[in-house]
Amino acid sequence: MLFDFNEAWPRVAEAQYDVCICGAGPAGITTARKLAARGKRVLLLEGGGLTYSDGSQEHYKGKNVGRPYWLETNRLRYFGGTSNHWGGLCSLFQPGTFEAGDDHGLPGWPISREQVLGSIDEAKEILDIAGKDLAQAKQQGFASPWFDRFGFALSAPTRFFEKYGSEIRQSGQIDGFFNANLVDLSLSDDLARVKHLRIRNYNGVTSDVSAALYVLALGGIENARILLNANRQIPAGIGNHSGMLGRCFMESLNAPIGRFLVTDPKFWQVDAIPLVPTEALMRQNDIGDGVIEFAPNISASALGSYGGRLRVLKEFLRQTGCLSPPRVTELARRILDFDCPGDGVISSLIEQEPNPDSRVSLTNDVDSFGLRRIQMNWQLNDRDLKTLRGLAIEAAKEMARHDRARVQLAPFILDPDLEIPVIGHSHHMGTTRMSANPRYGVVDENCRVHGIRNLYLAGSSVFPKCGGRNPTLTIVALALRLGDFLSSRS
Repeated sequence: MLFDFNEAWPRVAEAQYDVCICGAGPAGITTARKLAARGKRVLLLEGGGLTYSDGSQEHYKGKNVGRPYWLETNRLRYFGGTSNHWGGLCSLFQPGTFEAGDDHGLPGWPISREQVLGSIDEAKEILDIAGKDLAQAKQQGFASPWFDRFGFALSAPTRFFEKYGSEIRQSGQIDGFFNANLVDLSLSDDLARVKHLRIRNYNGVTSDVSAALYVLALGGIENARILLNANRQIPAGIGNHSGMLGRCFMESLNAPIGRFLVTDPKFWQVDAIPLVPTEALMRQNDIGDGVIEFAPNISASALGSYGGRLRVLKEFLRQTGCLSPPRVTELARRILDFDCPGDGVISSLIEQEPNPDSRVSLTNDVDSFGLRRIQMNWQLNDRDLKTLRGLAIEAAKEMARHDRARVQLAPFILDPDLEIPVIGHSHHMGTTRMSANPRYGVVDENCRVHGIRNLYLAGSSVFPKCGGRNPTLTIVALALRLGDFLSSRS
């Protein structure tokens, strides 16, 4: 059933729940549905409403002290979470992402790829890509030992509340409350388990809710934020036993690699060709994973036209530059950046290394619930840049070797002294990382917070490595795994 916590807040004290889940995005809804299917009574709490509101979204505001980042606009705070503006691309982390052992100072995943993807067929059904092949394979006409074609599928995309809202309304196992904001966690006297959660509505009413088990599925940034704020009994915050809470924030790196000139038009009779490195290339060059996408402009009609008072001059520069030798074209592009027929652009989605200096912490500014706001310090390290440059250069060399294109890499790719203008893909990962040893993370291999018997975290915040792939499918697969595990515990 579904209720407004602004009005129906007394109901939470009238029922007994096996599991309480905070956050109604892909991870929270998936975990709730799995538990309900196993006969468990579930309390599902969402801080936002059923639709977007500025009042709810305002709680995502924070301060940025590192690389430029958008804390408020690239995630959504209402039922369905960020699935409400998700682009729909689904892909699988590759086997190398899950290799055991030290990963340049920090351990990687403590569970295998098979364990993470044990419910992959069900995850595909949830995301409306059932039966789609996600395996990377050789690109036709490009038999490279170093690169394969990226394997992915496009979801509709799935909007979780649109798809599952009616099911939750009609469920006898799930009580869903919107406008129900988690503001604190209360621990037992021995600090070993959660006694209850404190929930507040937008009318200032506060209620304590309890269950046998608790799951936080608030997102890759907010999971860390609420645990850092929960410092009444543990001054450093719940789950911060090793100082790792909030650290190793990871993104999928997005940088404009350069442009290319088509030399084999027959090969490029497609929208775009996304390439991913083979395990052999990554091992040989000691670099991470990622996607390098070549998107051609085959015809002049695809280039568009210029407007404004300088339209004639701009058109002249482009036409002259496109018909001139490469050196003249380069000079013209110093005045006006333009594409020519046959030109293409190269974009990227690159793995970021887990880096303790890349982190979220708290400011002294508080929101309307009295919770300290996020301070984001997104940082890259030398290995991130090595991976980005290495994949770009090797992909350019392979295009030339196969005589499919001639690549003009951006100057910052070839010159290590130049800064790379990296932005993110709005993939928030790693702030409550999974680790077998509590020293290196926040949760164990079952997503349970180290040292707290009945508190679990869901979503991409638990990723110890991000793998250079879009995370939504893995988020859903891990949520199914968590639901299976909790159904045997509650």
